[in-house]
Amino acid sequence: MTGGRKAGDALSPTDARALSWFVANQAGDDPQGFEAWRAADPRHDAAYARIERLWGSSALAGAARRVRPGRRTRAATTASALALCLFAVTGIGLRLTGTQIAWPADHATAIGEIATARLDDGTLVTLDSGSAIDADIGGDRREIRLLRGRAFVTVAKDARPFRMLSGDAVIRDIGTRFAVARGAAGEQVAVEEGVVELRATADAPARAVLGAGQASAARGAGLAPVHAIEPFEAFGWTRGRLYFSGRPLGDVVDELRRYHRGWIVVANGDAATMRISGGLRLDDPDAAMAELARLSGTRITSIAGRILILR
Repeated sequence: MTGGRKAGDALSPTDARALSWFVANQAGDDPQGFEAWRAADPRHDAAYARIERLWGSSALAGAARRVRPGRRTRAATTASALALCLFAVTGIGLRLTGTQIAWPADHATAIGEIATARLDDGTLVTLDSGSAIDADIGGDRREIRLLRGRAFVTVAKDARPFRMLSGDAVIRDIGTRFAVARGAAGEQVAVEEGVVELRATADAPARAVLGAGQASAARGAGLAPVHAIEPFEAFGWTRGRLYFSGRPLGDVVDELRRYHRGWIVVANGDAATMRISGGLRLDDPDAAMAELARLSGTRITSIAGRILILR
């Protein structure tokens, strides 16, 4: 495992779609669709204009020199360079190349890596791609803080109490195997075995008690309702697999973005809402996206081996 702080997660949806349309326009794809998108919102036109302003710029020239020639069309090479410029301008170029900035953490994984750490008390912590924890095991304390990403914890038997912190949320173990994930929707907790107690903050009076096959989330000062989960899907990532049943393709792609060192965009709005079922390997996001394209009847455009666009 390696230390690292992930730069940004993605371009804004508007910039992402603008770049996708730019790539399409180089090949002359769907001009009517492009004009309709551009006219739908002034922000669309502004985003596309930002890309056009990069054309011929010194930044574009420099980025183009960094794109490995290979067997690509001029349009693909130009789009690759523009993407590199956009990532640099928005501060997420490091995410595109898979490079990470050193950041203190007791245990961490790089993008695309899933690894398990054994703590001093024998507790096993499996870290998902781009995740990190700090651990404080000693004296009468057993405490883990999730700094980013997602972790699956198999708590060792020990007389000392065990708790996990994620944001302001506090998860207290009562002998269990559980997963915690940090995200925009709050601190997500899912239990595979045993029981955990979840509080939105350390001193919050309200609590949720979760048993095997249940999940909840701490959102701000509140707790989401406890609900049932399908463990096979919820914990498949710990075995390097992503399983899904009747989920929108856009949601599945969101999961794959955790493991891809570059950028994935869905440029087909109809496909994004299509509900699909299946299983994918997480160690090969390119192959996984190709399978999603097959399931949804779409196609994949790959740029410089770093940018995948589903149309």
